[in-house]
Amino acid sequence: MDWSKIKTIFIIAFLLLDVYLIYEYIKIKEYQQADDYTTEPTTYTLSRLGIKYDKEKLPVNNQKDQYLSAKSKKFTDDEIKKLEKGILDGQEITVRDSIYLQAVLVEPISIKEEFNPEDLTEFLFNQVLNGAEYRFWEKKGNTIKYYQQHAGKTLYRNPKGELTFNVNEENKIVSYNQTYLENIKEMDEEEHIIQPLEVILNLFTKSYIESDSYVSNVELGYHTQLDTSAQLLAPTWKVTVNEEDLYINALDGEVIQPETEEMKVE
Repeated sequence: MDWSKIKTIFIIAFLLLDVYLIYEYIKIKEYQQADDYTTEPTTYTLSRLGIKYDKEKLPVNNQKDQYLSAKSKKFTDDEIKKLEKGILDGQEITVRDSIYLQAVLVEPISIKEEFNPEDLTEFLFNQVLNGAEYRFWEKKGNTIKYYQQHAGKTLYRNPKGELTFNVNEENKIVSYNQTYLENIKEMDEEEHIIQPLEVILNLFTKSYIESDSYVSNVELGYHTQLDTSAQLLAPTWKVTVNEEDLYINALDGEVIQPETEEMKVE
């Protein structure tokens, strides 16, 4: 038996086996890296762009949502008379165009110089129609603004679902204006929504934000898409970048500019 040849065959066999194992190892690593980029493609990209964000403030449970329809509540004279004897007692009520309720407080409410929304919670819940459905938005000048919510999500900057308190020079709330959306219904089936990291990257791609920006908050709500006899409300991401709020349709990627026009993020 030629042991020299057998030894050579074994050496070649082991070399081929080593080459095969190395090849398989490389393929496995390539697959794992590809999978990592598929599941979190923007984490790496945003980091390289210097865009910072707080991971704990990025929603992770919102995978699907859908359009909503809603109609403005119309306040009738009979309804107002009943409310004035109940929840709206101590308020002088007038209604304009059937949907704008205006209330003057018989006894103004004193508030602190540094306003805390909790200071109005009791009044809001007990003396404002459906007051528990409104969420504090901002205090600006002599007004305190709230917007209506649906299923825990804010109807962003919606003048038909708005509650505005008016403050006088003595730092007292003297009146408020209210609109309310009712018959809020879900339309069609739920669809997958664009996820927050992809939204942030799209904003950068379209020059809405710059590198080295800081994204302090991302929140899902609804924004008016169409307002006729009824409203069409789209699920919308509110992205706060360097203290500026940007609104993005969570289904089709439209960047919504509330006071001007809408531009598309592809």
